Parts: sequence; structure tokens; C-alpha cells
Amino acid sequence: MPEIKVVGDIRSGKYQPTLTGNAIVDAALIDHFCHQLAAALHLPNRQVTAEHHWNQVVAPHVIYIIETRIWQASLTPGDHQNVITVPATDLQRGQIKTTCAKLAPQLTQSPMH
Repeated sequence: MPEIKVVGDIRSGKYQPTLTGNAIVDAALIDHFCHQLAAALHLPNRQVTAEHHWNQVVAPHVIYIIETRIWQASLTPGDHQNVITVPATDLQRGQIKTTCAKLAPQLTQSPMH
């Protein structure tokens, strides 16, 4: 089963976008989203984690759920099948329905290498 990383804010590097501007609030919102997603997909919490120091490298064995503006501003070229973009409002409100629908096919495919 692949690891799932949720990128909703970035705390290091030249580009440091945030959801609310408050690192503590952002962490709580993203953690809530991760827990909601893990529960809905019946996955262990450790499999769905927040990534606050993403270096804009897409590892092929990881599924990334990335806030849309962060992905659009990233310097990561190419079409990555393991990247799912979500609006900031979904992360802020813990809305996982659309993300679950996009993620389900990837979880049912053969293991990623």
C-alpha cells in the first residue's frame, strides 16, 4: 500500500504558502483532513500524513494530495498520475469526499513502485 502525503502548507524553502497564515492552525486543519481521509478509506493513520516541508520532488511510490495553488506554483514538470490536487477550502473544512473519489482508483491498482 503506498504512502499518502498531504501538502497543504509549506514551512521551509523559498516558497512558503499557508492555508490561514497560522502554522499551528494550518497543522491542525491538515491533520484533521488526514485523519478524516484515513478513516473514510479504512487506512491506518500513519499511512496518511501531512508533509509540511515538501521539496517539490514527486516520488513515484508516494501518492500526493496537494493544495491546488501549491501544485500550480511548483516547479515540478510533467504529468504525475500520483498527484491529486485539492482546493484549500477542502483542506480547511476537512471535506474529503472529492479526494476519496479521486484516490480510490489509485488505491485499487497494483502496488506502486
